[in-house]
Amino acid sequence: MNLIDDLIEVLFDTQNNEFDNKYEKEKFERFKSLSKTKKLVIFGTGYYLKSIEKYFKLNFDIDVHGIYDWLEEVESKDGEFSNCEDYKYQNNLKYDKYRDKIKLISKEDFYKNPKDTIVFINTDMYPSIPRILYNLGFMDIYTIRNLLKNILPIDILEKQKFDEYELNKLNYSFTTPEIANIMTLYNLLEDKKSKDVFLSILKFKLTEDYYYTISVKDEAKLQYIDNEVIHFSDDEVFLDCGGFIGDTIESFLKVTNGRFKHIYSYEPEENNFNRLNAYVSTLSQKDKITTINAGVYYKNKTFYLSGYSSATTCTENVTDRKAEVVSLDESIKHIPTFIKMDIESFEIQALLGASNSIMKHKPKLAIAVYHKFDDLWNIPLLLKQWVPEYKLIMRHYDSTQEETIIYAIPK
Repeated sequence: MNLIDDLIEVLFDTQNNEFDNKYEKEKFERFKSLSKTKKLVIFGTGYYLKSIEKYFKLNFDIDVHGIYDWLEEVESKDGEFSNCEDYKYQNNLKYDKYRDKIKLISKEDFYKNPKDTIVFINTDMYPSIPRILYNLGFMDIYTIRNLLKNILPIDILEKQKFDEYELNKLNYSFTTPEIANIMTLYNLLEDKKSKDVFLSILKFKLTEDYYYTISVKDEAKLQYIDNEVIHFSDDEVFLDCGGFIGDTIESFLKVTNGRFKHIYSYEPEENNFNRLNAYVSTLSQKDKITTINAGVYYKNKTFYLSGYSSATTCTENVTDRKAEVVSLDESIKHIPTFIKMDIESFEIQALLGASNSIMKHKPKLAIAVYHKFDDLWNIPLLLKQWVPEYKLIMRHYDSTQEETIIYAIPK
């Protein structure tokens, strides 16, 4: 049985509510094995602290090395987590329940020898924490959702919501059409590396084990402009959807040596847009860059904004900030040759607004496929349906479930 057949069988088992699959078992065996040689630190003093310590002892015969209170860094404004945006999600009443009843390990003890440490994140919400830990050298990262999902009620865990992306679906029953689409996409992917990435992200969806995302992670600086995948001419017309503060433009200029025909950069959030304009104003090629204070969609419309910084997204829910969105087909005066989209779950709607340009001109595409659970297969298959000659190449650029990109390259 080959790798995809193995995974397809596991996906079909979910239809019978069989979630204790081989990848789940491998996850727990890996955790047990690691715990024999590495110290286990609980990261956070949250609500489940005492139960978690007992759980590790009873189920794995593991003694916890200690508990680290990362909120002390926030309060003292000193440390790698002092500005961690995940603080906004914390329920301090739950977090403080055992805070004064336990002995904490020091900052020095926690940060010493990260590669010899297993970190268990004991906090309800953590879109940024795993990435920060990984960047600090911690490679073995576990959470309530991936080790305790069969102990705690799923409905409690599923109540968690991030601004940054749609959380993975725990114990999800894959439908037969979804499984068919997954197998179809696997066979359409251009190279072995793409297939390895695809399988690893699917295994993450089944287990929430960061082992899989870390194992296929490429350098973040390559995202959208990966020279292993995509190559540029001196006449590129680049549509930067999700312009943020100009970071992708900066990367694009480096790989093209500043040679291109035109750039359109779309950014709906006012503060980000002002910073984008400030950056563009410093460039010698600024006359060839059009910045547009709008998001992208399948039609022109007014939305509201939620979230901040790179996690800003459009919503129908009324907030104190409005944003315009536009159709790409109706907002450009050039024939596009390269389109990048990373727009907080609006990728499919925006692609519909660019469908005429894509089907007629076949530009190179770099599209985020991680904001929605099923974007991973739905977006690539949509692009292949529109332009059958596209080569589909998948890469992943983060230690977490974020930053999976599908490249569609005309042959």
